[in-house]
Formats: sequence, C-alpha cells, structure tokens
Amino acid sequence: MIDEIYFKDDGKVNITAASVGISKRRWICANESEIENESYLELMRKNRFDLLPIVFKTETKEYYITAKPNEFTQIERKKITFDDTLDLNTNIRTVIDSFSSKKRTFYFLTFQKEIAGLITIGNLNCRQVQIYIFQHLCDLERTLGDFLISKLNHDEIIEWIKVKSNPEKENDKYSGILKLYENLTELDLENKITEHLYFVDFFNIINDLKLYEHLEISGKYWTKYNSINEIRKRIAHPTRSLLDKENTIEKLSKRLGKIDELLFTLNNN
Repeated sequence: MIDEIYFKDDGKVNITAASVGISKRRWICANESEIENESYLELMRKNRFDLLPIVFKTETKEYYITAKPNEFTQIERKKITFDDTLDLNTNIRTVIDSFSSKKRTFYFLTFQKEIAGLITIGNLNCRQVQIYIFQHLCDLERTLGDFLISKLNHDEIIEWIKVKSNPEKENDKYSGILKLYENLTELDLENKITEHLYFVDFFNIINDLKLYEHLEISGKYWTKYNSINEIRKRIAHPTRSLLDKENTIEKLSKRLGKIDELLFTLNNN
C-alpha cells in the first residue's frame, strides 16, 4: 500500500529558500586576509555586492553591507542577528512575503541553528521562482476554465468570442480562436472552446457577463484581480526579470496573494 502515496502525489513543486539561495560552500565571502588588507572593498565593488559575508575560522557571524544599494563609498560591518536569518527549508512564498512585509533585501539561511547560506532579493530572478509562480498560474487558469464551463454553455462562450472578434482586422486574436476551434472540430478532434482562450480572456468574459456575481463579489472588487495578468506577462517571457523598478517585491507579494484569494473563492463557490 506504500506505493499508493506516489499515485496520490499532486505534483506540486516544493521551492525552498535553499533552492533559490546560495550555499556558504559556494558563496563569495571575506576571510581573514581580506579583512586585514581591506581587499573586501574591491571584492564588493567588482562583483556589485551590497552584502558580503565574513568568514572567520570557518564561522560566519558578521557581514559587510553598503549603506546605500550600489554605492560602495560607505560600507558597514554588522553582526548577524536572529532577524537576519531564515531556516533554509522555508517555503519560497514565505520568503517573498517576508522580503515584502519586513522591507528586507537579504536573509542568512540556517541549518540546525548554524549559518548555511544566503538568499538576497536579487536571487528571486531565477528559474526556480518562475516555476513556482507558473504552477500557481496553471492552477488558476484551469480553475477559471472550470468555472466558466459551470456557468456558461458552449454557445454562450462562442457568442462572446464572436462579439469580440473583428474578421476585417488582420491577425485578429478572436477570429483566430474561432477558426482554430472550428478546424479542430471538423477534424473530429476533441477540444473545448475554453482551451483556446488566453489567460486575460477569462477575466474579461467573467467581467463582461457579470459572472463574478456567482462568486458573491462586486464588479469593482473583481477588477482588483486584473493585477494577476501583470505577473502572467512576466512569467510568459522567462528571459525578463521577475523584479525590477516597476515590478517590485511588494507588488509580487500582493499579486501572489490575489492568486491564492481567487483560487480559494473559485474553489469554494
């Protein structure tokens, strides 16, 4: 019966702080010689590091940090406190929310109460975090599709697409959706019309037909979920940075919260 566990695996990817951060065995740090001759200054400038761990006799209890990001004229030496640490097994969602709520840019990662690595806000622009968010977006898109099918019949969805389409326009998205669906139907290939909708279309059709009323929320509140489309755009282009000046850690945290909230609302109505 033990094998049954594998058949019930939901396939969710577990991304932790350690998956995204860097081990102390691989990080660049300041050792005793760099401290004595102050070469750590050049080390930080050369690598554009705002933070540099200090390793003294194999132990890491302090670090250097710039007074201002990307400015290396003033560097401070600080002791690692409890608030500077997270368990290396912390779920990445908790890490993101902690970066946002506590206005932090780094955490030292601990294993059995000892410093084992480091994670910075810049580490979030990586493949592992993209996979984590993509999985959540897939769950949401499937759930939105199920919701539409439960509230609208096939003809109602087709009619909405026809209203949106403009056959006179070159490369019209909605005309393309209808054509692809009809071609597959003629070939007797099983396909649902919702499979051809774009992510943003789920939000638009629910808004246009006021299906949000089935979720017992207002149209004004429904528009708050539009921000989810912004994170979908970032994930759709893996070469783009997840975080930048416009797409801050605070926005990322809020948008992930909206995904969770909408999933809960859909699954409980």
